[in-house]
Amino acid sequence: MSIVRCLPKVILLLLVYGCCVLPAMAVTDSLPPVALQQQLDQYRQADQLEAWIYARTDYAEAGPQSRLSFLMQTQAAAWRSFTTYDERLAWFNLLLLQGYYQLQSGNILASIKGYEAALQFYEAYPLPDADNILDYLLKPLGNNYTRLGDYEAALFIHDKTMQLAKARGDRQEMAAAYNNMAISTRWQGDLPAALQYCRLGLQLAGASTPLYSLLLSTQAEVYQEAGQYDSARIVVDRAIAHLRRFTALPEARYWYGSALQAAAQVALKQQQYAIARRYVQEAARWFQQYFPDNRPREKAKIDVLTGDVYLATGQPQAALQAYQSALQRLLPGWQPASAAAVPPGAQLYSESLLADALTGKGRAFTRLGKQVAALAQYDGVFAAVYRLQQAFYHTSARLQEQELAKARANEAMQLAQALWVQTAQPAYRDHLLLIAEQSKAQVLAYERNRRHPTGRQATDSTTRKVHQLQEAVVYYERELATHPQDTATARLLQAADYELMTLDDRLRYAATGGVPVTAARLSDFRRQLPLNCIAIEFFAGKDSTWLIEFDQQTVHGVRVIEAGSQTEAVIRNYMNTWYQQGPQAMLSDPQAFFAAGYALYQRIFGDRTWQSDKRYLLIPDGQYSYLPFEALPVRNAFVNNYGQWPYLLRETTLSQAYSLQTWYEQQTTKYEKSGFTGFFISKGASTRQATLMVQDEYAQLRQQVSGNYYVDSVATWQQFIDHARDQGVLHISSHAVAAGKDTQAYLQLYDQPFYLFDLRYRSFAPTLVVLGACQTADGAWLAGEGVNSLSRAFTGAGAGGVIAGRWNVNDLAGTSILLHFYGALSQQQDAAASLHKAKLQYIDGQTGNTRLQLPYYWAALTYSGHWQPIRLERPVSGIGWYWWAGGVLLLLGGLAYWKFA
Repeated sequence: MSIVRCLPKVILLLLVYGCCVLPAMAVTDSLPPVALQQQLDQYRQADQLEAWIYARTDYAEAGPQSRLSFLMQTQAAAWRSFTTYDERLAWFNLLLLQGYYQLQSGNILASIKGYEAALQFYEAYPLPDADNILDYLLKPLGNNYTRLGDYEAALFIHDKTMQLAKARGDRQEMAAAYNNMAISTRWQGDLPAALQYCRLGLQLAGASTPLYSLLLSTQAEVYQEAGQYDSARIVVDRAIAHLRRFTALPEARYWYGSALQAAAQVALKQQQYAIARRYVQEAARWFQQYFPDNRPREKAKIDVLTGDVYLATGQPQAALQAYQSALQRLLPGWQPASAAAVPPGAQLYSESLLADALTGKGRAFTRLGKQVAALAQYDGVFAAVYRLQQAFYHTSARLQEQELAKARANEAMQLAQALWVQTAQPAYRDHLLLIAEQSKAQVLAYERNRRHPTGRQATDSTTRKVHQLQEAVVYYERELATHPQDTATARLLQAADYELMTLDDRLRYAATGGVPVTAARLSDFRRQLPLNCIAIEFFAGKDSTWLIEFDQQTVHGVRVIEAGSQTEAVIRNYMNTWYQQGPQAMLSDPQAFFAAGYALYQRIFGDRTWQSDKRYLLIPDGQYSYLPFEALPVRNAFVNNYGQWPYLLRETTLSQAYSLQTWYEQQTTKYEKSGFTGFFISKGASTRQATLMVQDEYAQLRQQVSGNYYVDSVATWQQFIDHARDQGVLHISSHAVAAGKDTQAYLQLYDQPFYLFDLRYRSFAPTLVVLGACQTADGAWLAGEGVNSLSRAFTGAGAGGVIAGRWNVNDLAGTSILLHFYGALSQQQDAAASLHKAKLQYIDGQTGNTRLQLPYYWAALTYSGHWQPIRLERPVSGIGWYWWAGGVLLLLGGLAYWKFA
């Protein structure tokens, strides 16, 4: 026997069934019949491993839905491994079939794992007879990644496919690879690249092939994503007309049905609802005619699209039925008692259509005026999104899904708010907080959790290999940061990252991201808040912003800022005018600056009263994350003495967190409570940076705090890696660059930058990180996650708390505040309270130059993180050392005398 005998079966099944995903079926036939068992025993006795494998796979293929368990037990049942070439072919065929039938069962992660094992096997053991590896392995594996939403992994596989197709000179396979690359880059949001891949594919495919039509359909979807609906309509109409010539071919039938869906989506965007309905109905009929017993995932997509058309035309009841049909196609084992039922979490799996259908049901119930049922659907959405997030390996995929979850959370917030207003039931007020937490900093929580692997010894060979690959990935990223056009390094990075993904299944399959945020867990988070703490969580929605105030016992109130997007625009303008361009604007017109700040305070907080005996934990969202709350005036009482302005700073102590969940994890983690390590870099050795005044800061701080100090030439990247991991306090004073569109965020060490990605695979767990550098709390906004800053990176790496700067910190002011901070910290051991006190001391000390009392100089530094005690050791003075040494000598002398006597 050889693989040539069985692989045609696989490709035929791929053509017929393609990418359909069925939920897990009940396994009813894991034991073979007596006759087969006797045959298997004979092969075993004769040591015929190849024949034994094919007998098992033939039996499984005859009834894959009920015999999957039997197929998956093959490796464990084998009495030995392969030794001959034909046995290797049979073993490889087994891996392919396991990947394929796991996909058919709906277990997409197991399917990916099976195909990954097949790819690793193929690369480890050359198989010259496996000519059609593109169709049997690479295409289904790449499509699996695309379906899952891990587009980086998909692109890596598509690129491997492209290289193999180019080596063979196969223009059709090259065109097909370009089509898949266009789909992945479209979903990544890189629309120019997607269009370019479509153009390249069209040039190769040839207008006389059905593949040409598929590329046109993909191109239309890219145009639609770009908002170019007229172009999308023209191109998709061409695709449909072209595909009608090839509908006798099985693959073209599937592509034709997909093109009809694309046309319906374009018409829906153009609000041409009658046309959209016609296309979606034709697509439904087409799939039922040619795929009556399979393609449930495609049929579920059509159901969701049908529901979208019904909703757009004011038919919520019909829409509800369509969304429910989608769910039941995806979950055939689910038996809902009514249309309002939500699938239990145990039946959910990694499928984006589940969240789409549940979102549609939520919208339909909202239109029907059934808000309670609608809100329940959104609870199901967050459960489905959590399952999907757990399946992702790449952070980019998690962030993309988190952005979508944030948009859906906005709809859920509106529902919970309406029910709270209508009923005054505290449960709905509490639900607002739950929704805000479920949609906030979930990727950050995952990053913190995965830094603490368990269950595998450090000496394990797989763990060592994982660490080597992690180091390689960071090395290649560092090379690309300085040589971004180096395509060879980019390919090496892709290969190392993919191998790391397939090797370290602990990151993906062991659910290291913790457990989902539920009402019960939220209560646990709240109970960690001290009695004297009040927390205010922000949710910046599309039209409104919610401020949810709570303590360890209950949610006390909810403030809704209408026209929330306008308020965020006001904040952007406020920060750009008064802070981001330097201090000159507020120096030139302090009264206008005061008025703008007070107006913004009123817009956000109204006439609220701050309790001086309480401390406040702010959990901002959206543009509020950039705002220096402490610098806002709480009363309209302008005076020319800037130090006497009624800053919020003078009302109470504030600190911040990325989410209550993140704060809880920081608060409950055990850290090294003492010890200090400081890095002071005036400028990089080979840079043209301005020279920072770190020498004075270093000299004065060393007189206050005992610890390890690294200055300029000894403050190197390697010293930072070696000595900064688990200190009580890690202090860094240097230049910093915030992340931008084309720049990586980094801290400047003496010999080279320390990039944000240098933290990705490292577990830094200091009690406190002090980033005394510019813009370390600044960066691009990540929807639902926070500011993509160095501060966030250190938090994700495991830091308990972080002090960082929002804008360019003035050298003298920053040094003065940090010296005051360490003086206060050595006494009260509370980072948030110490920074609060340090700012007040700085303001009150600027009597000689009151202009330095303006917030630009003191409000940049902010603290986020835990409230655990932090101990600092003061250095022993010269005289104190002599007294200490003398005491020791006296003690030793006394002991010697006692012993002699």
